[in-house]
Amino acid sequence: MNTFIQPINLQISPDSLSQGESAIRQELAIQLYAQNIFTFAQARHLANLSVWEFQQVLGKHKIERHYNEADLAQDIEAINAGF
Repeated sequence: MNTFIQPINLQISPDSLSQGESAIRQELAIQLYAQNIFTFAQARHLANLSVWEFQQVLGKHKIERHYNEADLAQDIEAINAGF
């Protein structure tokens, strides 16, 4: 059984590199979400942001949310857990 892994392209800006781990994690999270590799919940956890903060970051970068029932369930779970 051959399983091929698709390569992904991620670019980290020099500004993020100079700002440290938090900025790098946020930039990676945005790109992984935009490429539909991470769910909203996965991406916001990587970025270490709340639901509302990550929503604002996506808006700032003009990235539309791809939202389904699984995302809704994860958001409800996160809200109930206090994230």
